[in-house]
Amino acid sequence: MAWFRFRRRRSAERDGDLARFFDGLARDQLGPGYGAAERRRDFRSVFATPAGRRVLWCLLDWCGLFRPVAVKGDPYETYHRDGRRDIGLRIIRTLEAAAAPEAAARQAGGEERQG
Repeated sequence: MAWFRFRRRRSAERDGDLARFFDGLARDQLGPGYGAAERRRDFRSVFATPAGRRVLWCLLDWCGLFRPVAVKGDPYETYHRDGRRDIGLRIIRTLEAAAAPEAAARQAGGEERQG
């Protein structure tokens, strides 16, 4: 019985630590000035490092981005896989959106030089 009380107490402490972690995370990320431009800049800076690229690859693999989503005869698993894949696509879209303004500026600069 003592083991159960100890385990339950440790679980509550861990849950409290996790709650404090997520509260701090929300405070840091969801400030009033945090928007799409800041998110793109954050994604680019995080995934620009070699470690960040390894993490990105791992996340995209976990999202099933490189595997088919359809499961014959199981629509629920198909929807589940499609939802996971959507997260991977969202990460990619955020990274591409970060590069798009720079690419557009380079292309516009190149067109002006040609004209």
